[in-house]
Amino acid sequence: MNLVVARDAILERILDVTFSVWHDGLTRRAYGQLNDAQMRTAWGAAHLHRVALVDASGTLLSSAKRYRLTASLRGRTVCVCGIGAVFTPPEVRGRGYASELVSRLVDGARNEGAELAMLFSEIDPAFYERLSFEAVPLDEVTLAVHRKDGAPAMLVRAGGDSDLPALASMHTTRSDTSSFALQRDASYIQFSLAKKRLRAGLAASGVRQVEFYVAEEGASAVAYVMLSVNHHGWTLDEAGDRDPAGARLGAMLQVLAAREPSAGAPSILAWWPRAFPVPPQMAIANTRQPRDRLMMRPLADVPLPGAADVFYWRGDVF
Repeated sequence: MNLVVARDAILERILDVTFSVWHDGLTRRAYGQLNDAQMRTAWGAAHLHRVALVDASGTLLSSAKRYRLTASLRGRTVCVCGIGAVFTPPEVRGRGYASELVSRLVDGARNEGAELAMLFSEIDPAFYERLSFEAVPLDEVTLAVHRKDGAPAMLVRAGGDSDLPALASMHTTRSDTSSFALQRDASYIQFSLAKKRLRAGLAASGVRQVEFYVAEEGASAVAYVMLSVNHHGWTLDEAGDRDPAGARLGAMLQVLAAREPSAGAPSILAWWPRAFPVPPQMAIANTRQPRDRLMMRPLADVPLPGAADVFYWRGDVF
């Protein structure tokens, strides 16, 4: 068996067999376009690959996405191997191919100097626990925005690529007290935003939309929010605020909620880092464990973070 970067016929085979699981409302053609466009972004081209475990004849046995990430772990910068979209075609399941694929990815990452592997499990975490991964708790919350009589006197505008360095700076400042957080530079945020916009743009009209807004002072973004909106409601993908109390972010969400005064106060689904203060204009209605379980495996002598120590946004799931 060989582990290879998936290209050409092997890549098309992977897209064919994974489409029914992860199409997210896209057509097969759009699903392929989404995959290709992600790989063509500046960050994706350098840090993301689809890999395949194949036999001597080139038959696909299992596949995954491999992300080369950088994170802050207890004050140190570490390389992280992110593993996503692990999938074995139905006709060859039950033979240990997925386990072999993950083990090879982990061993290769360790040899390249990575100190941590991480993934998000949609299945029973016991499968990955057998491969020495451990679940790390996160908080998925429902946020309620306190409505006002009229919108706050705040200028909110659409965000753009020129705002991304300021967003990266906000993330660094807000996550600094957490023992684990991705290092998110402008190119990574651009990749994350492009992926969301592509998924929305390739879907049928009106199925979903992505909203990116900033508040600025002195021509520089000082707070921002990225939202995914569909018929289920709002999902806060990520946010930031230079105000330690998060008051600008809260006011921004009040402004956005006031666009439809006849509608009730929106509830917002989010992964909320415990190090990020809940803005005074908002409240956490309930907290639960996300369906996608964050799991980590040390590849060196490093401790895993606890729930209070992780700074991770829902929009960074892979």
